[in-house]
Amino acid sequence: MKTTQRDELATIKIAGWQKLSLIDYPGKMAAVIFLAGCNMRCYYCHNRQLLDVHQNQLPFMEVLAELRRRTGWLDAVVVSGGEPTVSPVLIPILNALRELGLLVKLDTNGTQPEIVRRVIENGLVDYVALDVKAPVAKHVAITGTPIEQVLKTVRFLKSQKHVPYMLRTTVSPLLNEEDLQEIGAKIIHGANCWQIQQCRIKNAYSSEKIKAMAINLKTHALDIVVKGV
Repeated sequence: MKTTQRDELATIKIAGWQKLSLIDYPGKMAAVIFLAGCNMRCYYCHNRQLLDVHQNQLPFMEVLAELRRRTGWLDAVVVSGGEPTVSPVLIPILNALRELGLLVKLDTNGTQPEIVRRVIENGLVDYVALDVKAPVAKHVAITGTPIEQVLKTVRFLKSQKHVPYMLRTTVSPLLNEEDLQEIGAKIIHGANCWQIQQCRIKNAYSSEKIKAMAINLKTHALDIVVKGV
């Protein structure tokens, strides 16, 4: 690692990390790094404490050193949030993780298509998971942001051949079966993988209901995955 790179990394702070996850990178043993700061305000967010960038207090170099000691048995690192693509330190973090020789996955809400394109085309990630949170008509109500940039990122992921990707939808109580069909037909259709996730709040759909919904979505993606049930 060059001195200038080390100096830059020494200034970077993250919100926290999970030393081992068996569910965040498909088929891999992974650590998860969390970057605080998000441009969405989803009412059901289970990482609400990570909305504020001031939660980034943990020196990244400490985590990097620990990851280096774990490369013998870890397969991958997931960079999540918050929303990592709005962070000015995402690229140097990905560059540093690349040097460890581990697989790198990016979790994103898709609102920064040029950042997603850049990290993929520059070979900084091996896998991308993008959250499609609502149909067009409900996107602002559920997330607080317009959907146009998300659609652009989805189109790019579906068109590129560099890395595998997954599109994900958390079935919040504000979504119904018609909404899921609309998401599937107008946004997801033709994707490699669509993961349907149970929401973690009161009055969420039951596991049985989520599974039943997923059965009717099979025509929209090559693979339908159900998580959290």
